[in-house]
Amino acid sequence: MAASVTCKLHPGHSLKRHHYGGEEGHACVCALCERIIAGAGYRCGECGGFDAHEACLSLPMRVAFVGHPAHELTLSLLTASRWCDACRVASHAGRCVYRCVACDFDVHARCTSLLDGEQQHGRKRGVARRVGMAALRMGLFGLRVADAVTGGFGSPVIEVIETALNL
Repeated sequence: MAASVTCKLHPGHSLKRHHYGGEEGHACVCALCERIIAGAGYRCGECGGFDAHEACLSLPMRVAFVGHPAHELTLSLLTASRWCDACRVASHAGRCVYRCVACDFDVHARCTSLLDGEQQHGRKRGVARRVGMAALRMGLFGLRVADAVTGGFGSPVIEVIETALNL
C-alpha cells in the first residue's frame, strides 16, 4: 500500500494512506463504492473530503454494463444527487457512479460486478433474482393452465409477458 496516490476523480489533490476506525471512531464512507471503510484506505490530505478503499482506486474509468448495453459507462464524480438506475438508491454530490450522459443512466460501482463480494451491493441479489424469476415462471405456468381451461383467451397477453421478461 503506497503512502500517497492520486485519483482522476479527485484531481489536484493527493490521497494519503489513512487508518479508519482507530482512535477517532468516525465511520467514513468510500466515495467510489459508498461502503464504510474499516482499517486501511486513502484520504485526501489537503481537503479531507475524499475517502476511498484501496481496491476501489483501481476501478476502471469505463465499463460495459449488462443493464445498459447501448453505451459504455464512465466513472464520474457527482456534482448533484442522482438515483442509481439498478437499485434505485440515491448517491449524493461528492460520490461516484458509472454514468451514461447520453441516456441519463447511472449505476453505483457496487451494483456492477466489479467489486468483490465483500464490497458489492446486495451480494444476495443474484439469489433473490433467481427466486423471483422462479416465482414468475410458476405464476405464468398457472396462467397457461387457466388459459388452457378457458379456451385460450389470454394467450396473446401471456406471450407478451413472457417476451418482455425473457422467459
